[in-house]
Amino acid sequence: MFDSTFEVSKVFALSKFNETYLPSVNRNTFEHLDSTSLYNKQFKESFSQVDVLQIVIGLDSGLLANYVINNTIPEGSKFLFVELNSILDLLSIDIPCHQKDKIAVCDLASLPDLLKGELYNLFIVKQQFLIHQSLAVSGHYIDDYTILNQEVEKIIEHEFFEQSIGFNQKIFIKKQLENVAENRVPASKLRNSFKGKTCIILGGGPSLDTNLKWIKKNQDKFIIFSVSRLAGKLAKEGIHSDILVSVDPQDLTFEVYREMMPLAGKHLLICSHHVSPQIIGQWNGSVMYTSKRFPWTPDDKCDNFLNAGPTVTNSAIQIADEMGFNRILLCGVDFCHSQTGVTHAQGTYDAELPPNIGKMFEWVETYSGEMAETPIQLLHAARSLQDKVAESPQIDFINLSENAAKVAGVSYCDANSISLTPIDYEFSNILSPDSYLITTSEKELDLKHCIKELTHAHERLIKLESLLKDAEKLTNDICNSPSDSHKIGPLSEQLEKIEKRINSSFSAESTLIKFYGYYEFSKFLSTKNSSDWTQSQINQMSKTYYNAYLTICVELQALIDAAMSRTHSRLEELHPRGDIVALVKQWTKDNQSGRALIWQTIHQEKVPLLSSEESSLLNRTITSYQQRLNDKKPNNNIEDINNIQQAHGKLEILFRNKHLLGVSKMVQYLQPHKDSNKPEIKALYCLALSYKLTLEGDDEEALNTLLSIAPKQRKENELKHFIKLSLKLNKLDFALDCFKQIIQYSDEYLPQYAHALRLNDKPQEALNIYLDYLDKYPEDIPILLKLGIFLAEFGQIDEAKSCFQSVLDLDPNNQAAMSYLQQIGC
Repeated sequence: MFDSTFEVSKVFALSKFNETYLPSVNRNTFEHLDSTSLYNKQFKESFSQVDVLQIVIGLDSGLLANYVINNTIPEGSKFLFVELNSILDLLSIDIPCHQKDKIAVCDLASLPDLLKGELYNLFIVKQQFLIHQSLAVSGHYIDDYTILNQEVEKIIEHEFFEQSIGFNQKIFIKKQLENVAENRVPASKLRNSFKGKTCIILGGGPSLDTNLKWIKKNQDKFIIFSVSRLAGKLAKEGIHSDILVSVDPQDLTFEVYREMMPLAGKHLLICSHHVSPQIIGQWNGSVMYTSKRFPWTPDDKCDNFLNAGPTVTNSAIQIADEMGFNRILLCGVDFCHSQTGVTHAQGTYDAELPPNIGKMFEWVETYSGEMAETPIQLLHAARSLQDKVAESPQIDFINLSENAAKVAGVSYCDANSISLTPIDYEFSNILSPDSYLITTSEKELDLKHCIKELTHAHERLIKLESLLKDAEKLTNDICNSPSDSHKIGPLSEQLEKIEKRINSSFSAESTLIKFYGYYEFSKFLSTKNSSDWTQSQINQMSKTYYNAYLTICVELQALIDAAMSRTHSRLEELHPRGDIVALVKQWTKDNQSGRALIWQTIHQEKVPLLSSEESSLLNRTITSYQQRLNDKKPNNNIEDINNIQQAHGKLEILFRNKHLLGVSKMVQYLQPHKDSNKPEIKALYCLALSYKLTLEGDDEEALNTLLSIAPKQRKENELKHFIKLSLKLNKLDFALDCFKQIIQYSDEYLPQYAHALRLNDKPQEALNIYLDYLDKYPEDIPILLKLGIFLAEFGQIDEAKSCFQSVLDLDPNNQAAMSYLQQIGC
């Protein structure tokens, strides 16, 4: 949390539209168009949304709050303004009593607790919030506003990350049902099979590259777990992973992990029950799953390994614990970026993605004592590991990278100093992929059991659907009945009986529906105050509740239908006379053309007997899969660098806080691209390098670096730094040239320009600038005092007296003005 150092001028101005504002905050924004017209264009549509928490950063001198106060607040919506303390001290926002529960103003320090409170938290949980920047904040000309904006977004990001878990349930259930035919062998078969042994978990962090030779040399002395995206890279290095781990349900992961797919026969894959079907459905080898095969299985009936998150590395650690290892080495498990800004090990998919140079990440301390950047997901992953270590005192956790983020309970040790003994063959053989291949007859029995389980669940949901339709009809009748109708009582009693029957007879199904439909059921929760509810709204809530119940029930039936069709197709794959056309149709529907290779492996003897049409169809399907495997990876193209605009804001924050390491990282990130054909990137690099040199005390070189920026690319921040360095180095002519350009951005630079002209022996020009400024802002006491002093020094006593008297007219007790009048003999 930062402390604002922004010293806002207390001078208010009155626009020609009769609106009062702070020029030091809003420049001349409201001199060309009135605030209402500006805000209608910028915010009217967004501010009109119902049931939304509108989080607004900055008050625009109070005008933006007035705009909201003077308009009707949409039903169920609230407005929360966050402002700098230095500006709040100057404003008085008078919120009418009837709007106090709908509009609030706070400082940054109060925001976290407010977002956790009952007034606002549900908006965050339901992702019903929008973040806006006031015109002053979006202008990016006040450093403190840039910092405030970053801090507010960070607080909201953390709160949403912590609260949003429930809204991600749906994808896990969907993928779990898509995978039921593949989730045959539970990982629990490996429970406690490696007691007292050492394993190493290889993550995709940049430190992996520093220990690859040591890992290769010692790979017979520990069991190697690796995240699945590393399979291709490790194979090229001559390192064999005993276990690959994959957990991500997103289908995009196939593009990330595709290098491992051709290696299926050589590796044992352990994946979450909800892993992307693109991986497990096309895996032509041995696979085990964690957690429950069917989503309706009660937790206490599941004897499998538990899933762990939030990252695949956390899952690998959980599996290693369940397998009994008493020493777990970590390599490439960094939980942060490298000291040069690298995010992933070389040769992996993510290493080739363009850098996100504008993102303000968290900072963590590494084992080397350096600070490093890390995204919020890895911060939570490190905290999850810390919790795991605390509950597993029997395991010795060691990280092999001094550049990894420190985690309490995990020690750092140089790889070469670790004592190792070879793993006995009997143990390494336990993980032979061939040991977990099942026969065709076993597959057939398992798939038939799977179909039986799916059919039973489907039938249960159909019965529940019938009850829910009755409940929905009753809620419709209640909503359509007059509030004083004698029918409401009996209808409500019938509804209560149905609810009791659902809870008693369909407990498992009800739990699944509410878990899967967490988002839909959250609509039953209102962001309104309960005291504001009318009976009509309560009735509507009940209707919404049962509508969600019925909708999710039907949606789950469709998913189970699809799972049954897919499972029948898997049975068809086992039959020598299976229908190739029907199989390819299912594979195409699931985007799993790789199953053609699996079919070909099972039925090698049948391939020559296929008809020409069948053979052609099978070959086209295989070719399609191979093309997908060989698609070109993304290139780290400067044209794709993310958030150039936001990078300026990040750089200003780092420089303002004298964060030399952070500014140095920005230089490192941009250095490879400084000669690109985008002049704005070169300008950003030069500004970052100049800031770095300034923080290191080399002002002369810092100024020379700025001179490399093309004149057209010298914006306000560049000009401000030019002026600062020029004045510091006594290069007044250069500073004056920059002042001529920077005054187009804001009148606040005019007094500084006048002072520089005065220092450069140009008193008349300085006087003209002072007078121009005071013509616009005649009540700016500090500038009136400066002008008075300036005039007195040049012998214009009467004019100086007039300035000091103007100050006393504005502030009769101003001691400075009184003192100066005495000094000039008045």
